[in-house]
Amino acid sequence: MTDHLDAARDHATAVLDALTPEQVADLASGRARLVFRPEPVERRRRPAAPEPAARSSDVAGAVETINQLSDPAEVEAYLRRHDAVFTVPLLKAIAQSLGPTVRTTGRNKTELRRDIVAGTAGYRARSAAMSGGAWS
Repeated sequence: MTDHLDAARDHATAVLDALTPEQVADLASGRARLVFRPEPVERRRRPAAPEPAARSSDVAGAVETINQLSDPAEVEAYLRRHDAVFTVPLLKAIAQSLGPTVRTTGRNKTELRRDIVAGTAGYRARSAAMSGGAWS
């Protein structure tokens, strides 16, 4: 407490020393007063928690499985079954590894799952439908 009191006295003395003679006279006569006003505290943001790195084995396994699935509903079901494991960073890594037909701009799990489904089995199904089955 004494350290804080000494620091406060030093600060108050510095404030008084910075006053003009007229301000000191007004203060001494009671025509002015000193007011305590706390400075606004700058709110600090918590540092962002580091995102867990996507393990290459998780990504490779998911990519292999998704590439074997032929129906968009199967891909969607696979992604939903592994929802607890497939975090947003992991889904982004999976989407990136699946190739250029898969968008990686999703901001949450729902958007990333949708993009993975559309860019894999969904893409293959649309292509087959447009070519009239010429690729099968």
